[in-house]
Amino acid sequence: MKKILVVSALSLLLGACAQIAPVSSSAPGTAVMTSPSLNATTLSAYHWYLVKAEDARGRDIPALQTGVNAALYLAFSDQSISVRGGCNTQFGGYVLKAGALQLKGLASTMMACDSALMELDQAVALHLKGDLAAGLLGDARTPVLVLTTAGGDVLTLEGKPASVK
Repeated sequence: MKKILVVSALSLLLGACAQIAPVSSSAPGTAVMTSPSLNATTLSAYHWYLVKAEDARGRDIPALQTGVNAALYLAFSDQSISVRGGCNTQFGGYVLKAGALQLKGLASTMMACDSALMELDQAVALHLKGDLAAGLLGDARTPVLVLTTAGGDVLTLEGKPASVK
């Protein structure tokens, strides 16, 4: 009798696991949800706030920590990106292609600010260039954008609806 109950319980648990949405992987160890999909519409529907910045070894990137503690965010429109929250606003174009976010050299306003914010601007420009592996985690209510540089640095950004700042 106990064996039947245990087998039944295991069957229910395995059945529940089978209901989890399928995932694919864009980078080793990074699960990417199939919904919401990574496209210009999804990117522009949110402001993407930096919540974590780690180097290829999993250590915090000191120059980007100011952006984690303050409101550094990316805003996308049809084919342009804007970075706000440092000293200067940085902006440029982008293209999405097969799980990659291709950034076209960011330009910047040229204000002078506190040195920590100036360092943040430099770190952002260093990390947001060229081709970045891009993937989404979570769902439409709590999306997370994960960007990985060619050097393996990982920027994790939490999406907040663009209509709510």
